[in-house]
Amino acid sequence: MSGYVVELPDHNTYGEVMKGYFSLMRGFGLEFANRSHGILAPTHGTRWFDEYVAWRNEQDPVHVKRRQSPADPSFFLREFLSAPETVYREVIPNTGDLRVLSKKIIDTRNTWLHFADEPSVLQLREAAEYLRDFGTRASMSVAGPATRMIKRIDRIKSGQHQPGQAQETSPQQDPSGLAGGGEPPAEIPLEPIAVEPRPPIGSLWRGDVPTRRVKVTRTRDVVDIATGASLRGETSGDLGEKIRQWTSARPLGDLWVDTDGAVGGFVEGQERLLGYTGEDPEGETARGFLVKRFYDIRDGRLVDIDSGSALGDTVGAGCAEQAREIEDAVATVVEPGGTIRVTNYGDVLYLDDTGTSRIAVVTPETWFPGHLG
Repeated sequence: MSGYVVELPDHNTYGEVMKGYFSLMRGFGLEFANRSHGILAPTHGTRWFDEYVAWRNEQDPVHVKRRQSPADPSFFLREFLSAPETVYREVIPNTGDLRVLSKKIIDTRNTWLHFADEPSVLQLREAAEYLRDFGTRASMSVAGPATRMIKRIDRIKSGQHQPGQAQETSPQQDPSGLAGGGEPPAEIPLEPIAVEPRPPIGSLWRGDVPTRRVKVTRTRDVVDIATGASLRGETSGDLGEKIRQWTSARPLGDLWVDTDGAVGGFVEGQERLLGYTGEDPEGETARGFLVKRFYDIRDGRLVDIDSGSALGDTVGAGCAEQAREIEDAVATVVEPGGTIRVTNYGDVLYLDDTGTSRIAVVTPETWFPGHLG
């Protein structure tokens, strides 16, 4: 069994407080997602989350975007509270106290992210209390690290915590750390998932790295290193575009291919899912990696904020009409404060407080020259 270790603050400073808060919320989200998959996958299938999000997007496209994370508390708690019918009420009891705590956790998150104030360890303590109480009532292990964080904050306030000194360790006989007076654990155990669906393209690779290695040749082919055979017969669509999608994130070294056609590689030192030899899975909103470019709508035109150039003025003459359609599509949905990004796959995205939606799919010919790699 693996686990997630929550990082505790060492000082009453902005950076330490934010580290503690986001680390605890991350652990809470991971545990909830882990529990949800364990409960729902046997009856709803391993792709239950993607199917649920697609169904909810059809019901409420304004508030439920297609790109969601199963470990995002702002998503699953809102669904638990507000969706007329939701699978999340199969995961935790739909009781009054859990509903109240869910609302407090959401409101606390929004306050931390959007209210112009500098949180203190006392505000972190309050947030940890809500997560401790939620974990206790829902029988979740996050109650242990939340309790430990409360104790750490009390020691910081009293001057008892001295960073760098040996800290108390969790007693082996009490894994929850809540039954007696021992130190609660900082780790949240996560049950292994036997059959786990592939994550979105661009995500961390799940499971073992396969042994089959492939490489891109100078002639822009992809060959099996062991046999020298080309993968052209295994790929669907334009092989040149596939290669661009797999390599524009600049993976280091050779790539690998799994039995289901999933292609992976090392990006910035991490094992990542780069794409597929066959068709990409249906329903993916944001495939690949965000391009390090930023865009805005100015006078109804889609512009690159670094150069100030409008999309329609930068593409070739043969793509001008498509560029105008893309500009119109983006201008129609963007609101003040929203964010426009694009992935190396050409997915043009709009991000706001409600989530992420895909506005259009572009190619190197219909987008700003050089931006897609």
